[in-house]
Amino acid sequence: MHKFGGSSVADAECFRRVAAIVESQPSPRLGIVLSACKGVTDALLNLVTLAERRDEGYLAQLQLLRERHALIAETLLPPAAAAGWLVRFDKDRADLSGILHTVSIMRSAAQNVRDLVAGYGEIWSTSLFAPYLEARRAGGAPVRWFDARACVVVEWDSLGPVVQWEDSRARLQALLADGFRGTLVITGFIASTAQGLQTTLGRNGSDFSASVFGSLLDAAEIHIWTDVDGVLSADPRRVPDAQVIDSLSYNEAMELAYSAPLITDAATEPMELA
Repeated sequence: MHKFGGSSVADAECFRRVAAIVESQPSPRLGIVLSACKGVTDALLNLVTLAERRDEGYLAQLQLLRERHALIAETLLPPAAAAGWLVRFDKDRADLSGILHTVSIMRSAAQNVRDLVAGYGEIWSTSLFAPYLEARRAGGAPVRWFDARACVVVEWDSLGPVVQWEDSRARLQALLADGFRGTLVITGFIASTAQGLQTTLGRNGSDFSASVFGSLLDAAEIHIWTDVDGVLSADPRRVPDAQVIDSLSYNEAMELAYSAPLITDAATEPMELA
C-alpha cells in the first residue's frame, strides 16, 4: 500500500514522478491512495465559504479548478481520454454549482455538505491518475480506479471517525469478487456513513485511508510518501536550525505521534528504523 499526499500530485510533472515510483515496485499488486492535488481541498472549502456569503466569486474559483485539472489531463492523457475525463469533470462541476447555489440561498452549509464538496479533490486526482498509469503500462498489469465511498463505512463520534470494519470488509470483498490482482488507485480522505451519505476521515485523512485499506487488503507494508527530507527535530517554521533525524525506533516514532502532532512529515526515502 502506497499513499501520496497533495504536494506529490500537485501538477502533471508530479503525477509522472508518482507513476515512476509505482512502476519501480516489484509487485503489480498494489494499492495506491492519493490525496487531492495540492491546495484543492482548501479551494473547495473556500467555495462553500464564498457561497455562504452570497459571493458569486465561487463560480470563477470553480472555473479555475477546472482549468488546473484540464491542464493536467491534457498533458498526461491522449486527447480522446482527456476530453472524456473533462466531460466527467464538467458533470461534477454542474453538481457542485447546484450545491453551492443552494448554500448561497440558505446562507449556511451543514457539515455533510462541506464533506460532500471537500471530497471532490480526491475523486479528480485518482480518476486522472488511474488511466494515466494504465496507459503507461501499455497492456501490462491491470489498473482499476477504486472509490472508497463504496467500501469504507465510518461513523463519527466525539473522538472522530470510527471505521465499521465488518461492513467495510464485506463491501470490499463484494467489489473485488472477480479476483482482481492488479493495482487499485484509491480515493483517499473520503468514506460513507452507514446511511450512505458521503463523509470524510477528517483533514489530512488520506494517511488514515492508506492504513484502513492496508488492513482491509491485508497489505504486507504501508508506505507514506511525501516530498520532504525526513522527520525533523522540531517544527522548522519555529526552529530555523531544525535537523533531520537520521533514525528513529518505532517506540520513538509512536511517542512523537502522540505527543507532538505538529511533526507530521515522513521521509521520501526509507529511513533506518532501529
